[in-house]
Amino acid sequence: MTETPVLDRFWAATEWHKAANELTYAAPADPRRLVRVDPASVERFTGSLRLDVGLGRVQDGDWDRPERCDRIRETAIYRGLVQRFVDGADWQETALYEQAQRRLDDAGSVRGYGDIETFRATRCAYLDDLYESIRTDGYRPNADATHDNPSADENPYEDAYAHKLEPLVAIGRTGQTLWTEGYHRFAIADILDVDAIPVQVLCRHDEWQRVRDDVAESSFDRLRTEFEVDADHPDLRDVTCRDRSDP
Repeated sequence: MTETPVLDRFWAATEWHKAANELTYAAPADPRRLVRVDPASVERFTGSLRLDVGLGRVQDGDWDRPERCDRIRETAIYRGLVQRFVDGADWQETALYEQAQRRLDDAGSVRGYGDIETFRATRCAYLDDLYESIRTDGYRPNADATHDNPSADENPYEDAYAHKLEPLVAIGRTGQTLWTEGYHRFAIADILDVDAIPVQVLCRHDEWQRVRDDVAESSFDRLRTEFEVDADHPDLRDVTCRDRSDP
């Protein structure tokens, strides 16, 4: 992975969160540790968290409340990819394509493309290749993927730092996984019934971090929560395995 000044700052902020969390919490997570999430278990996404200030921060507030988050399968991206890859529709007939056209009409560009023909010939072709690669070869982490977007060299949007990471998620107060970046990969993996994909945790709610601390320091039947905690939660695996090797 070629580092950029923006990505360098992103990793520097990640290290700052790591140091701060180690001073504050009993069970701080390694912010670079990948967590495997079943796409079928994810219901909502949030666009209210900053993406450019590193991984692994702990933040309180109402950003994880259902009323602050949208249903991910109702987005134009998800519906459009279902229309394309499940229903067999032409790209021009999909909600994703219609959304791209509206944004072009409103702003003059979409994802760095200045016309809908280039968007279809480049971006949509890339999504076709991504779907086919995952379907035939299985899901590969971004670090190992060979289906790079051919326009990344000319299109700064397609070469943005977030596209060099794994999909980003946030963990809400009750342990709910909220998607924050990597919607196309999420949708394709979900459509193809991929059991789990590696993600990076952008943010944890402070109340969920307290659950991690409780799990690390006591037993599940002594947790100080008002909700049931799944002992197999993917973001608890590192604290339940602290006293043994984590394969």
